[in-house]
Amino acid sequence: MLHLIKVFWDICRLRAGPQDLPKEQYLLVATILAGIIVDSFASSILMPNLSGLELVKIITVYNIILLTVVYLLLRVVGYPFRGIQTLTAFAGAGVFIALVLLPGLLIINSAEEQARSFVFYILADTFWRIAVNSHIFRHAFSISLLLAMILSVSYFIFGLFVADLLIPAQNELSSQ
Repeated sequence: MLHLIKVFWDICRLRAGPQDLPKEQYLLVATILAGIIVDSFASSILMPNLSGLELVKIITVYNIILLTVVYLLLRVVGYPFRGIQTLTAFAGAGVFIALVLLPGLLIINSAEEQARSFVFYILADTFWRIAVNSHIFRHAFSISLLLAMILSVSYFIFGLFVADLLIPAQNELSSQ
């Protein structure tokens, strides 16, 4: 177990790749479930007007869509056998990044200068995720770092569109 934690942490520090993870479906499911739990907690801080069940549903669908896109891309380029390790790397790295940044989010939630602190939090989260996802894409697809970064930014933008579709608009929430 400690070895797995170290591998996920090394992936987040760009020192290991998805190929360093075991090819186990139970590990993929466990990391996805852990990600849903951690992301639901973090999202409850960012969007307190949504219920816990609504957040869990949104985050579950969001993760399923994004991970499915990655798996389908792997299939299209001829690397379906890398699917489990790649998806596990994405899910596990997401959990670690969220856990590392969660204390900052909790502090921001209670800070007086929320706006400036929140911008820093979002920038740190975004740049770290893009860097880690680029690293994972580079290894999973055997592509150059530049192409992996383009793919990672595209993946991030696609995630924003998916989130925008899934998260109810503010005026819909106030009318309920």
